[in-house]
Amino acid sequence: MPTGKLKSAGYKLLSGSVLRMGNLVASALVGLFLLPFIVHHLGDRLYGFWSLTAAFIGYYGLLDLGLTSAISQYLCIAIGRNDPAESQKVFNTALRIQSFLGCLALLATALIAVSAPLFCHNPEDAALFWRVIAILGINAAIGFPARVYGGILEAELRFDIQSGLTLFGLVLRTGLTIWAVLAGGGLLALAWVTLVSSLPAIPVQIWYAKRQAPWARIDVLPVAWARTKSLFSYSAYTAVTMLADTLRFQIDPLVISAFIGLAAVTHYRVATVFMAYFINAMISTGGIFQPVLSQLHGAGDRNALEKVFFFATKVSLCISVFIGFSLISWGKPFINRWMGPHYQDAYWPMVVLSLAVLLDVCQGPSITLLYATFNHRFYTYVNAAEGIINLLVSLLLVRSLGILGVALGTLIAAFVIRIVVQPFFVCRVSELHYSNYMKFLGGNLLRCACLMGAAITISAWGLRSSYPYLVSSAVCAAAVYAAGSWLFVFNRREREQLLAAITNRGRKSIDPAAAVAAVQ
Repeated sequence: MPTGKLKSAGYKLLSGSVLRMGNLVASALVGLFLLPFIVHHLGDRLYGFWSLTAAFIGYYGLLDLGLTSAISQYLCIAIGRNDPAESQKVFNTALRIQSFLGCLALLATALIAVSAPLFCHNPEDAALFWRVIAILGINAAIGFPARVYGGILEAELRFDIQSGLTLFGLVLRTGLTIWAVLAGGGLLALAWVTLVSSLPAIPVQIWYAKRQAPWARIDVLPVAWARTKSLFSYSAYTAVTMLADTLRFQIDPLVISAFIGLAAVTHYRVATVFMAYFINAMISTGGIFQPVLSQLHGAGDRNALEKVFFFATKVSLCISVFIGFSLISWGKPFINRWMGPHYQDAYWPMVVLSLAVLLDVCQGPSITLLYATFNHRFYTYVNAAEGIINLLVSLLLVRSLGILGVALGTLIAAFVIRIVVQPFFVCRVSELHYSNYMKFLGGNLLRCACLMGAAITISAWGLRSSYPYLVSSAVCAAAVYAAGSWLFVFNRREREQLLAAITNRGRKSIDPAAAVAAVQ
């Protein structure tokens, strides 16, 4: 990795992480406002219908075949080797493939729309279903080639640009949604809002990507089949992983709809919306490390790569423990105030899902390391196993325990895979010392848990169904936890490097390998 790029990477990572987290907070606030607003206007059944339709569109992500991850990885490797010619070849190959996948998404949309009567027995529901699917499908199809330009910005560590575009789309979509619902619009209006609000950011993203990466030029050369094969060889395992993630997190609405009903989907959605923000928060903070790990792997700097990995793991543990236990502690009074007493049955599924997601994301950097070093085949296997276990246990428990049984399926699968299986095999394939890693993981997890226990105890006065009490006590807990983490989780050298990254010194001379020094 060239020295010049290393000098500014620390500041880019810090600013990118802050901006992405800011976007996530804004998205969470908007989502928490819009969910009861839309549910109370549409009703449980119709919102359950919308959630089910969104789940279908979510399956379009499987058409990506893991190529987005592969494209980012190969671009990072080329950038790490300072090879703009290879970067351009990867870009053109990726753009052609993703454009073809966008066409497949349009074809899938047409097939699903024609098959609407198979999913909806009511003719009116079928007519609504195919129209909504058609609009959302077009939106998904357009997004495939746009992902390539987003991959360029991320490979160049320009998370600030991505964050700005995301915030713009959020503001536009929120305004249009409120207007459409107040004007009496239904699901069809919401679908149009989704499409219209996503279009303006795409040309801006393309312009910024070309400006940031002059090598991102479209050529007319024949398809590079060897490079295409390389991309697919990397993405094949990612595609299976995405299928497993679908079983882990996106199949639940179908199970609940089939065995309980559409209204129950809405109640389960109240619980899962927090999990979506939980996972996105960890992606926003931990996801910024993958380009750095990939570039360091491309440069052959194993020592710096391990330092980045251990620091990323510490950051992931610190943030995930705070979010997970905050959801458990503040969740019940918040749901009561936010959605009303009628939705209290979503609290215990939320508790169970919070623990499941915590087990998953606290070790997120280990998965990032596997992808960065081309060892992600292992993750494919364990992820598939977790998805299958989740589906089987959910089907077994849904009749007797309802939506809580579906949530327990997720937790049981996460415990088996993330606690028993994953640490051992990650250390084995990544050549990390298992006992040292587990000692590092367990020690930091214990410190974070103790700090969170203290923060909750000090802030327990605010656990009431009142926004002022909930917000003020949450801020109090965050302050206590942040101060404790700064003193007892991060060591002196890490604190110095983080402070350097925050100041102007970080903009000029921060070395990311030094900024993420290994725990002594």
